[in-house]
Amino acid sequence: MRKTNWFKMISVVMAAAFLLAACGNAGTGGNPDGEGSAGETPNAAGGNGGNSKVTLTVMTNVVGEPAKVLQDIANKFMDENPDIKVDFSAPGAEYENIMKMKMASNELPDVFSTHGWAKVRYGQYLADLKDEEWASKLDASIKPSVTDEEGKVYVLPMDQDKGGPVYNASVLEEYGVEVPATWDELLQAAETIKTKSGGKVAPIHIGGADSWPIGQFFDFYATSVFVSPEQNDAEQLLDGTFDWNKFDVLPQMFLDLQEKGYLNKDVLTAKYSDSAKAFAEGKAAFGVYGPFLIEEAKAINPELKAGLMPIQSVVAGDTPTLVGGEKTTWGVWKDSPNSEAARKFVAYFAKPENVALVAASNALPPGLEGVAIDAGSLTADYEKYKDLRVFPYFDRVYLPNGMWDVMCKNGQDMLAGAITPREYSENMKKEYERLRAASQ
Repeated sequence: MRKTNWFKMISVVMAAAFLLAACGNAGTGGNPDGEGSAGETPNAAGGNGGNSKVTLTVMTNVVGEPAKVLQDIANKFMDENPDIKVDFSAPGAEYENIMKMKMASNELPDVFSTHGWAKVRYGQYLADLKDEEWASKLDASIKPSVTDEEGKVYVLPMDQDKGGPVYNASVLEEYGVEVPATWDELLQAAETIKTKSGGKVAPIHIGGADSWPIGQFFDFYATSVFVSPEQNDAEQLLDGTFDWNKFDVLPQMFLDLQEKGYLNKDVLTAKYSDSAKAFAEGKAAFGVYGPFLIEEAKAINPELKAGLMPIQSVVAGDTPTLVGGEKTTWGVWKDSPNSEAARKFVAYFAKPENVALVAASNALPPGLEGVAIDAGSLTADYEKYKDLRVFPYFDRVYLPNGMWDVMCKNGQDMLAGAITPREYSENMKKEYERLRAASQ
């Protein structure tokens, strides 16, 4: 008898649990566009059936002061939308690895940044934001990077990464050097600075111990060699027919800088922070980074006089260029259970005053029209070069995903004398073909 009662009690508990689960799941569905399926009750906030506060998971690759600006705006959003809680995360250097794991399991944050890869890497995971009010205000320069031919809008670009190398204006003035427009002029300027300073000033400072500054050089100048000239190899790089023997010229250019004494002597042990310090102290003339180096250096020396310069042309008859693309973005996961709340969050950041705050925190032009450039001393440079051709980052368009580390590591090995420029190109070819085949 006791055994029979025990089974009855278990049956009652299991039935109750089933009913509770069914109630808890009712109305939580809905497609990524916020429209519920048949039999479901969409929730005004975009999740949880309207029965409790929605929690949005939001993740960015941005760090430092710009990340704090994003957090502050997110806090204001929560103040104005008490029914939505924002779980904000900025994991820094681990961001990319975290996102790779999340993509593999198809469990992404409701809102996340795409750090230059909205279309190529994250495109299949992103909802189309073309119907959002702010979508019609995309700045013409950034629009090709965040939309496709069918009109899909992948992300909100709050600013745009428009830049090139930078120079210390005080150093150039001291040694009577003009801002170089061609590669030959850059070499002449470097020789003048090295000679007149007696080696006390590094013409070009690179924090090679961090590896990515080396990759930045190749990303900048690959465009000048292979893409921007009238006769170029852009199509061959895209369709897989590129002759990698041609690539030798680029690693040779980089090695020449070291052999001529135009790089800092500690290039393989110096870090990015050392570049910022040298730049701030007048011990470096040029930085092959981007405008962010100036902001870092000004934190050390607020009186620093520096400017942005275009990427020098390399091929005769070509003209200087700028590099551009995504910087600070928000995209919405297409399978987010909180799609409506996520879109509301992104729209809040699209307000002109918030776009202005984010763009100013990175000293970059805004990504939406109708917002004034507030980039401090760099504002004049952006205005000066506003008509220059702007190309996307080379590796984001012309190389398969995964090649960035190859460029960086092989650059380190070459400066250390472990490989030659020819071997650099061979290694690039092998990885290019392997990764290209794996992605098809």
